[in-house]
Amino acid sequence: AYQERLVAITTPTRRDEALGLDRLLGPLLELARQRAATGDAVLEHRAMLVVLAFYVNGKGLAALVPSARSWPAPARRLVVLGGRTDFPQHFTISAALAATAGSPLSDAVGLYKEVDDARRGSGFSFNDIAADRAGTRFGELVTGSPAGRARLQQVAARGLREADLIPDVRDLPEFMAEAEFVRRFGGVGAPPYRRMIADIEQRIAALALYRGG
Repeated sequence: AYQERLVAITTPTRRDEALGLDRLLGPLLELARQRAATGDAVLEHRAMLVVLAFYVNGKGLAALVPSARSWPAPARRLVVLGGRTDFPQHFTISAALAATAGSPLSDAVGLYKEVDDARRGSGFSFNDIAADRAGTRFGELVTGSPAGRARLQQVAARGLREADLIPDVRDLPEFMAEAEFVRRFGGVGAPPYRRMIADIEQRIAALALYRGG
């Protein structure tokens, strides 16, 4: 059902059109709300997040569900969050992991990627960590208490926006090679690192969507 909804959302769009994550998530959340009325709300939201994460990260669902090879495929489009293509990837992977495996695993995967980037990739980025943590909170929200899902539906009813999902993190340090990361923040677990993570958590917690815990 969620794959079909993605097909309906993406098919009318232009090939060169970038889609905001909120533009995809809003209709999918509405479908989850409708289906949860006669089903299991947690299972519906888990399924929604898995489908969304596979699409945003350019992976076919057939890797998880072999029968999906015969399903209609959504049109491939760039998905953006905060003007970036990496943020929705971080956000949706962490949300799906939090919804299906629990938040500790989700946080660990996000942190591992940043440490690996610091050594061999684009560098350690605290704003990527913020996207991971926001996604984790979202995954916890949609599969947690009914009150949390009700708060989400209230936000979605007036029109979901990017600013509802992730705070402004443009000022956070990024693209740090391992040596610079260790010099500035002492490595993972050091006091400067913990202060930066605490700041990120405070920014996320201040958003209305996550304010209720």
